[in-house]
Amino acid sequence: MHTHTNKSDGENLPEKVLNIYEKMGYTFLAITDHGIISDPDEYNTKLILFSGIEADCKGARHACIINMSKNNIIYSPEHSHQKLIDENINKGSIVVLNHPDWELKEHYPIDELYSLHNYHGIEIYNSVIERLSGTPLSSAKWDKLLSEGKKILGFANQDSHKQGDYLDCCNVVRIKNVTKKDIFESLITGNFYCYYGVEIIDVGRNGNEIFIKTKNAKLIRFIGFGGIVLKKIKSNEARIKFADDTVYRYIRIECLGVGEKISWTQPFFRE
Repeated sequence: MHTHTNKSDGENLPEKVLNIYEKMGYTFLAITDHGIISDPDEYNTKLILFSGIEADCKGARHACIINMSKNNIIYSPEHSHQKLIDENINKGSIVVLNHPDWELKEHYPIDELYSLHNYHGIEIYNSVIERLSGTPLSSAKWDKLLSEGKKILGFANQDSHKQGDYLDCCNVVRIKNVTKKDIFESLITGNFYCYYGVEIIDVGRNGNEIFIKTKNAKLIRFIGFGGIVLKKIKSNEARIKFADDTVYRYIRIECLGVGEKISWTQPFFRE
Protein backbone atom coordinates (compact mmCIF):
# COMPACT_ATOMS: atom_id res chain seq x y z
CA MET A 1 0.00 0.00 0.00
CA HIS A 2 3.06 2.28 0.02
CA THR A 3 6.07 1.77 -2.23
CA HIS A 4 8.29 3.90 -4.44
CA THR A 5 10.15 3.62 -7.74
CA ASN A 6 12.73 5.75 -9.50
CA LYS A 7 9.87 7.82 -10.90
CA SER A 8 10.16 9.75 -7.64
CA ASP A 9 12.71 9.01 -4.90
CA GLY A 10 12.93 5.23 -5.19
CA GLU A 11 16.02 3.32 -6.25
CA ASN A 12 14.54 0.81 -8.70
CA LEU A 13 12.64 0.89 -11.98
CA PRO A 14 8.91 0.12 -11.59
CA GLU A 15 9.38 -3.15 -13.47
CA LYS A 16 12.06 -4.28 -11.01
CA VAL A 17 9.89 -3.31 -8.02
CA LEU A 18 7.04 -5.40 -9.40
CA ASN A 19 9.37 -8.32 -10.04
CA ILE A 20 10.66 -8.20 -6.45
CA TYR A 21 7.15 -8.31 -4.97
CA GLU A 22 6.11 -11.09 -7.37
CA LYS A 23 9.06 -13.24 -6.22
CA MET A 24 8.22 -12.52 -2.58
CA GLY A 25 4.76 -13.99 -3.12
CA TYR A 26 2.67 -10.85 -2.79
CA THR A 27 -0.83 -10.71 -4.30
CA PHE A 28 -1.50 -6.98 -4.61
CA LEU A 29 0.45 -3.74 -4.60
CA ALA A 30 0.06 -0.01 -4.98
CA ILE A 31 2.91 2.06 -6.37
CA THR A 32 2.72 5.40 -4.56
CA ASP A 33 5.41 7.68 -5.91
CA HIS A 34 5.53 11.25 -4.65
CA GLY A 35 3.23 13.53 -6.65
CA ILE A 36 2.68 10.94 -9.42
CA ILE A 37 -0.53 8.96 -9.84
CA SER A 38 0.45 5.44 -10.89
CA ASP A 39 -1.38 3.71 -13.73
CA PRO A 40 -1.70 -0.10 -13.34
CA ASP A 41 -2.39 -0.46 -17.05
CA GLU A 42 1.21 0.53 -17.82
CA TYR A 43 2.64 -2.70 -16.47
CA ASN A 44 2.59 -6.39 -17.29
CA THR A 45 2.60 -8.24 -13.96
CA LYS A 46 0.99 -11.11 -12.08
CA LEU A 47 0.27 -8.73 -9.21
CA ILE A 48 -3.11 -7.09 -8.75
CA LEU A 49 -2.18 -3.41 -9.01
CA PHE A 50 -4.01 -0.46 -7.57
CA SER A 51 -3.53 3.10 -8.64
CA GLY A 52 -1.85 5.18 -5.98
CA ILE A 53 0.06 8.30 -5.04
CA GLU A 54 1.88 9.62 -2.03
CA ALA A 55 0.39 13.09 -1.99
CA ASP A 56 2.61 15.83 -0.62
CA CYS A 57 0.35 18.38 1.05
CA LYS A 58 2.16 21.68 0.46
CA GLY A 59 5.42 19.83 1.07
CA ALA A 60 4.65 19.32 4.74
CA ARG A 61 2.51 16.17 5.10
CA HIS A 62 2.32 12.89 3.20
CA ALA A 63 -0.80 10.79 2.58
CA CYS A 64 -1.29 7.68 0.46
CA ILE A 65 -4.33 7.76 -1.79
CA ILE A 66 -5.34 4.42 -3.29
CA ASN A 67 -8.05 3.63 -5.83
CA MET A 68 -8.96 1.00 -8.37
CA SER A 69 -8.66 3.56 -11.17
CA LYS A 70 -6.21 6.43 -11.64
CA ASN A 71 -9.10 8.56 -12.92
CA ASN A 72 -10.63 8.54 -9.43
CA ILE A 73 -7.60 10.04 -7.66
CA ILE A 74 -7.56 13.80 -7.23
CA TYR A 75 -4.29 15.58 -6.52
CA SER A 76 -2.99 19.11 -6.45
CA PRO A 77 0.01 20.10 -4.31
CA GLU A 78 -1.85 23.33 -3.50
CA HIS A 79 -4.87 21.62 -1.95
CA SER A 80 -5.32 21.99 1.77
CA HIS A 81 -4.93 18.72 3.61
CA GLN A 82 -8.64 18.50 4.40
CA LYS A 83 -9.65 19.29 0.80
CA LEU A 84 -7.30 16.57 -0.45
CA ILE A 85 -8.92 14.07 1.93
CA ASP A 86 -12.50 15.11 1.18
CA GLU A 87 -12.19 15.14 -2.61
CA ASN A 88 -10.61 11.69 -2.69
CA ILE A 89 -13.07 10.20 -0.20
CA ASN A 90 -15.86 11.48 -2.46
CA LYS A 91 -14.22 9.57 -5.32
CA GLY A 92 -14.22 6.34 -3.30
CA SER A 93 -10.47 6.32 -2.60
CA ILE A 94 -8.69 4.97 0.46
CA VAL A 95 -6.84 7.76 2.26
CA VAL A 96 -4.08 6.84 4.73
CA LEU A 97 -1.96 9.36 6.64
CA ASN A 98 1.63 8.20 6.50
CA HIS A 99 4.37 7.64 9.10
CA PRO A 100 2.95 9.86 11.88
CA ASP A 101 6.11 9.54 13.97
CA TRP A 102 8.74 10.01 11.28
CA GLU A 103 11.41 12.54 12.28
CA LEU A 104 12.06 13.94 15.72
CA LYS A 105 9.42 16.66 15.24
CA GLU A 106 6.80 14.04 14.33
CA HIS A 107 5.38 14.09 10.82
CA TYR A 108 1.80 14.25 12.15
CA PRO A 109 1.48 15.75 15.66
CA ILE A 110 -1.51 14.31 17.50
CA ASP A 111 -3.40 17.62 17.50
CA GLU A 112 -3.24 17.71 13.71
CA LEU A 113 -4.55 14.14 13.49
CA TYR A 114 -7.39 15.18 15.81
CA SER A 115 -8.25 18.18 13.62
CA LEU A 116 -8.43 16.28 10.31
CA HIS A 117 -11.57 14.32 9.41
CA ASN A 118 -12.84 11.55 7.10
CA TYR A 119 -9.52 9.81 6.44
CA HIS A 120 -9.61 6.01 6.61
CA GLY A 121 -6.58 5.45 8.78
CA ILE A 122 -2.96 5.98 9.67
CA GLU A 123 0.14 3.91 9.24
CA ILE A 124 0.53 2.27 12.63
CA TYR A 125 3.78 0.77 11.37
CA ASN A 126 6.05 2.06 8.63
CA SER A 127 9.08 -0.18 8.37
CA VAL A 128 11.31 2.22 6.42
CA ILE A 129 11.39 4.47 9.50
CA GLU A 130 13.43 1.71 11.16
CA ARG A 131 16.42 3.25 9.34
CA LEU A 132 15.36 6.90 9.70
CA SER A 133 14.87 9.27 12.62
CA GLY A 134 11.70 9.02 14.64
CA THR A 135 9.88 5.76 15.31
CA PRO A 136 8.17 3.33 12.92
CA LEU A 137 5.47 2.44 15.46
CA SER A 138 2.47 4.76 15.87
CA SER A 139 0.09 2.58 17.89
CA ALA A 140 0.07 5.12 20.76
CA LYS A 141 -1.34 7.77 18.43
CA TRP A 142 -3.80 5.21 17.09
CA ASP A 143 -5.09 4.62 20.62
CA LYS A 144 -5.39 8.35 21.24
CA LEU A 145 -7.44 8.76 18.08
CA LEU A 146 -9.64 5.75 18.85
CA SER A 147 -10.16 7.01 22.39
CA GLU A 148 -11.22 10.37 20.96
CA GLY A 149 -13.98 8.57 19.07
CA LYS A 150 -12.34 8.44 15.63
CA LYS A 151 -13.12 5.04 14.12
CA ILE A 152 -10.03 4.74 11.97
CA LEU A 153 -8.05 1.83 10.59
CA GLY A 154 -4.42 0.89 11.11
CA PHE A 155 -2.12 0.06 8.18
CA ALA A 156 1.33 -1.55 8.14
CA ASN A 157 3.39 -0.49 5.14
CA GLN A 158 6.96 -0.83 3.95
CA ASP A 159 7.34 2.57 2.26
CA SER A 160 10.07 0.83 0.27
CA HIS A 161 12.64 2.98 -1.52
CA LYS A 162 15.63 0.68 -2.00
CA GLN A 163 16.72 -2.94 -1.84
CA GLY A 164 16.85 -3.38 1.94
CA ASP A 165 13.31 -2.03 2.37
CA TYR A 166 11.49 -5.00 0.84
CA LEU A 167 10.28 -6.77 3.97
CA ASP A 168 7.28 -8.76 5.18
CA CYS A 169 5.47 -5.75 6.61
CA CYS A 170 2.09 -5.68 4.88
CA ASN A 171 -1.70 -5.82 5.08
CA VAL A 172 -3.41 -9.22 4.88
CA VAL A 173 -6.99 -9.13 3.59
CA ARG A 174 -9.86 -11.55 4.18
CA ILE A 175 -11.55 -12.12 0.81
CA LYS A 176 -13.89 -14.59 -0.87
CA ASN A 177 -12.30 -14.24 -4.29
CA VAL A 178 -8.86 -13.04 -5.35
CA THR A 179 -10.12 -10.08 -7.36
CA LYS A 180 -9.22 -6.42 -7.41
CA LYS A 181 -12.74 -5.50 -6.32
CA ASP A 182 -12.81 -7.91 -3.36
CA ILE A 183 -9.36 -6.83 -2.14
CA PHE A 184 -10.27 -3.15 -2.33
CA GLU A 185 -13.56 -3.74 -0.52
CA SER A 186 -11.77 -5.56 2.31
CA LEU A 187 -9.22 -2.75 2.65
CA ILE A 188 -11.73 0.06 2.68
CA THR A 189 -14.01 -1.69 5.20
CA GLY A 190 -11.23 -2.83 7.55
CA ASN A 191 -11.52 -6.55 6.82
CA PHE A 192 -7.76 -7.06 7.10
CA TYR A 193 -4.95 -7.18 9.62
CA CYS A 194 -1.47 -5.70 9.77
CA TYR A 195 1.22 -8.35 9.43
CA TYR A 196 4.85 -8.27 10.46
CA GLY A 197 5.62 -11.91 11.17
CA VAL A 198 2.66 -13.38 13.11
CA GLU A 199 0.06 -15.18 11.01
CA ILE A 200 -3.54 -14.77 12.14
CA ILE A 201 -5.66 -17.78 11.21
CA ASP A 202 -9.00 -16.36 12.33
CA VAL A 203 -10.32 -13.35 14.20
CA GLY A 204 -13.88 -12.23 14.77
CA ARG A 205 -16.72 -11.45 17.10
CA ASN A 206 -19.67 -13.38 18.49
CA GLY A 207 -21.96 -10.97 20.29
CA ASN A 208 -19.91 -9.48 23.11
CA GLU A 209 -17.00 -11.87 22.71
CA ILE A 210 -13.94 -11.34 20.53
CA PHE A 211 -11.80 -14.32 19.58
CA ILE A 212 -8.48 -14.74 17.83
CA LYS A 213 -6.44 -17.71 16.69
CA THR A 214 -2.92 -17.44 15.30
CA LYS A 215 -0.33 -19.78 13.88
CA ASN A 216 2.72 -18.53 15.75
CA ALA A 217 1.92 -15.93 18.42
CA LYS A 218 3.54 -16.40 21.80
CA LEU A 219 1.71 -13.54 23.53
CA ILE A 220 -1.67 -11.97 22.77
CA ARG A 221 -2.60 -8.53 24.15
CA PHE A 222 -6.07 -7.00 24.10
CA ILE A 223 -5.80 -3.20 24.08
CA GLY A 224 -8.62 -0.85 25.11
CA PHE A 225 -9.45 2.80 25.69
CA GLY A 226 -6.37 4.96 26.14
CA GLY A 227 -4.00 2.13 25.23
CA ILE A 228 -4.77 0.15 28.41
CA VAL A 229 -3.88 -3.53 28.27
CA LEU A 230 -7.19 -5.18 29.15
CA LYS A 231 -5.86 -8.72 29.07
CA LYS A 232 -2.75 -10.57 27.97
CA ILE A 233 -2.17 -14.26 27.67
CA LYS A 234 0.82 -16.36 26.63
CA SER A 235 -0.84 -18.41 23.94
CA ASN A 236 -1.44 -18.55 20.22
CA GLU A 237 -5.18 -17.99 20.70
CA ALA A 238 -7.39 -16.09 23.14
CA ARG A 239 -10.83 -14.62 23.85
CA ILE A 240 -12.18 -11.57 25.64
CA LYS A 241 -15.64 -10.17 26.36
CA PHE A 242 -16.72 -6.56 26.24
CA ALA A 243 -17.54 -5.24 29.69
CA ASP A 244 -19.75 -2.31 30.66
CA ASP A 245 -16.81 -0.05 31.37
CA THR A 246 -15.25 2.94 29.60
CA VAL A 247 -12.00 1.11 28.95
CA TYR A 248 -13.94 -1.43 26.86
CA ARG A 249 -15.22 1.20 24.44
CA TYR A 250 -13.06 -0.48 21.80
CA ILE A 251 -10.74 -3.48 21.72
CA ARG A 252 -7.87 -4.11 19.36
CA ILE A 253 -5.44 -7.01 19.46
CA GLU A 254 -1.66 -7.23 19.28
CA CYS A 255 -0.14 -10.65 18.54
CA LEU A 256 3.53 -10.99 19.45
CA GLY A 257 5.76 -13.81 18.28
CA VAL A 258 9.42 -14.74 18.58
CA GLY A 259 11.88 -11.86 18.31
CA GLU A 260 10.39 -8.86 16.53
CA LYS A 261 7.42 -10.67 15.00
CA ILE A 262 4.12 -8.88 15.58
CA SER A 263 0.72 -8.40 13.96
CA TRP A 264 -2.18 -6.08 14.74
CA THR A 265 -5.92 -6.47 14.19
CA GLN A 266 -8.32 -3.68 13.41
CA PRO A 267 -10.32 -2.35 16.37
CA PHE A 268 -13.67 -3.80 17.46
CA PHE A 269 -16.14 -1.29 18.90
CA ARG A 270 -18.60 -2.00 21.66
CA GLU A 271 -21.19 0.14 19.87
